[in-house]
Amino acid sequence: MQKYALLDIGNTNVKLAFVDNGLIQNKIIFETKKFKEKFDDLNLNYISHLFISSVVPELNQYFNNMKISVHFVNSENISNIKIGLNNPSELGADLIINASAAYDLTQQRNLVIDHGTALTFCHIDDRGKYLGCLIFPGNHIASQSLAQFTSKLNYFEMKDTNKLYGTNTEEAIGTGLFKGYIHLINGFIKEFKDNYKDIKVIGTGNGVKVFAEYLNLDIYEEDLTFRGLNLFAQTILTN
Repeated sequence: MQKYALLDIGNTNVKLAFVDNGLIQNKIIFETKKFKEKFDDLNLNYISHLFISSVVPELNQYFNNMKISVHFVNSENISNIKIGLNNPSELGADLIINASAAYDLTQQRNLVIDHGTALTFCHIDDRGKYLGCLIFPGNHIASQSLAQFTSKLNYFEMKDTNKLYGTNTEEAIGTGLFKGYIHLINGFIKEFKDNYKDIKVIGTGNGVKVFAEYLNLDIYEEDLTFRGLNLFAQTILTN
């Protein structure tokens, strides 16, 4: 069986995993800004193929001269879903691959929630048609914006607390972000479930994992992107 790698290039982080004997293993994560130095240190000589989901086009040229077979996800080469948008090429590879994995996992209408640089809600119907998405700034961007556009506020991380409000600036921002995103996410989950009784809500990624116990998810699948990339790999390798 061929050995190959799965690579997800996001705006903030890069995730890499290797597949051997059908098993996804040896997962690695590092900051996107350190991509070149980290990737140069990797030994990829023993793999035959590299399957990539990338939302950072300026890094894609890095793979032009590789001696292995490289395949990028795009709006035209994912076979198990249909993108029902006016301009499918606008849809990010990360959203495409997560939608593909979610539909393969559920075989029904679903809402896929991911929280990284951005917070996204993607809606796929019961026939595998990608209908659309909601996009919000992620919590890091929200906190950075507060620090950037106010004279007295600094950047603070979210804070998991039982308090209803903060009694100092750090608590006020940390608690506001944490509880704010919980209410935001659960609010949209409720609205989607009110409108679509058959919908399955899937959360993915470490950003959602932070809130997972507070969210009304049906499924949490941390490695949804790798699952989707592996599905993509199978369509290439079996043809």
